[in-house]
Amino acid sequence: MNKELVTVVIPIHLEEPSEPEKISLSQTLKVLHKYPITFQAPYGLNTTWYENYCSGKATIIIERFNWKGFEAYSVLQANPIFYERFLRYKYILICHLDAFVFRDELEEWCRLGYDYTGSVIYDPNFKFKDTFIRKLTGFTSPEYFGNGGFGLKNVSTFYNLTSKYKFYIDFYHKIRKLRKHNFFDDLFFTQHFPKLSSSFSIAPKAIAQRFGAVYYNYQEKELPFNNSDNESLPFGVHGWIQYHQDYWIPCIRRYGYNV
Repeated sequence: MNKELVTVVIPIHLEEPSEPEKISLSQTLKVLHKYPITFQAPYGLNTTWYENYCSGKATIIIERFNWKGFEAYSVLQANPIFYERFLRYKYILICHLDAFVFRDELEEWCRLGYDYTGSVIYDPNFKFKDTFIRKLTGFTSPEYFGNGGFGLKNVSTFYNLTSKYKFYIDFYHKIRKLRKHNFFDDLFFTQHFPKLSSSFSIAPKAIAQRFGAVYYNYQEKELPFNNSDNESLPFGVHGWIQYHQDYWIPCIRRYGYNV
C-alpha cells in the first residue's frame, strides 16, 4: 500500500477556538491547505464550527479519541491506539492551535527522514542535572528538548515503539504517578525513545532550530532568529499566545493579521 506523505493534526477541545487561536488556524489553513487537515477531537465534542470554518479551504478529517484534558492528551500521545489511526501516512505534523506556521516547508522536513523533529525549547531550565543515577542509567540530559506542540513524527516508528514498549511505558506511568509527576509526552520521547531504540532518530539541535521554536525563558539577543526578520524565523513556532506575545505579534502582523 502506498502511503500518503503527511497529514496536519490539530488537537481541539473547545467547540469554538479563542480569537488568537483562530489566527493560528487561519494561517495553518492558508499555508498548509494542500495537505489533509485532521482535527483530533474528544468524543462528544461538537465540531460544527471547525467544519464550517474550513469549508472550501482544505480537506479536513475528524478523528475522535477518548481523551479529556491535558494529561489524558499527553498520555494518548504515547499509546499505539493514537498512531494506528494514522498508519496510512508516513508522517504527522502535530500543530496545536497556539502554533503559528510561517511558510510551507513540510515536504522538505518529511524528506529529511527523522523519526522526530520537535520545536526547540528555549529555556535554560529545560536541562536535567546529570546526577550519578542518571549517568549510571544513561539518562543524561539530551542536547535539547523538542516540544511536540509543533512537531513532526514518523507514524510507523511511533506506532512500532509505543506497541513494542507498551509495558515499559505503562510501568513508567505507574512510577511517575506514585511520585506525583505530570506526564509530558514530548519530553518523554526526547529522552526515552533513543534509549529504547538505537535507530530512533531525532533531528540535531542545529537542524531542529530551523524547524520550530518555543520561546519560554531566554535572552532575546541569544535566540537564533530575529522578530524583525521573517526570513530568519523557523518553519513554525509553538506557544505564541501564552509566551512573549510582544515578541511574536510583530511577526504575525506582517502576515496580515490584526492582533
